[in-house]
Amino acid sequence: MDSISTDAMKMLSSGDNLSAISKKVGGDQNAVKSAIGMGLPMIMGPMANTASKPGGADMLTGLMSKLGGSNPADNVSGHLSDPKASGGSDMLSGLMGGQLTTVQNAISNKTRLPPAAVGQVLAMVTPVVMGMVSKKFTQQKMDSKGLTAFLGNESKAAMQSSPDAADLLKQVEGGRVEKAGFMAKLKGLFGG
Repeated sequence: MDSISTDAMKMLSSGDNLSAISKKVGGDQNAVKSAIGMGLPMIMGPMANTASKPGGADMLTGLMSKLGGSNPADNVSGHLSDPKASGGSDMLSGLMGGQLTTVQNAISNKTRLPPAAVGQVLAMVTPVVMGMVSKKFTQQKMDSKGLTAFLGNESKAAMQSSPDAADLLKQVEGGRVEKAGFMAKLKGLFGG
């Protein structure tokens, strides 16, 4: 079974989905694909960090419930064609807080997309990721502890599968990151 970030990357970069995202943000498809690849671990990390804090798992389940009856993960192309597809910006800023601008700028430096376009990409991708987590949460009948453990494992898998995310974290931190302490550094970056 692939990780959520791997599955999300496949869904978002297949068919017309990548083209739809690129068109909405006015960016080159390769740059947008790269931004998605770097952004997915940066979304999973704060989700795992949030879940590990008191009341954090409940906050995440609250965000999941805001997806409503239409889960973006079930119909990615429909989500992306919706004029409100970038409506994940509130969800995204709730997860990343004050680090969002730093992450946007770091991804922008690597992809050459403007920071605002990176923000739009992340805002479109976040509801899809949240929808995928919501499906697993429901299918596996997780409680708060189960969600926390699940997101911790997913975050680790996302980071390990993305060398670009590792480079991004180094850039965001402005220093060298030891491989063994990578997740600790990520958690520290997002307030853990």
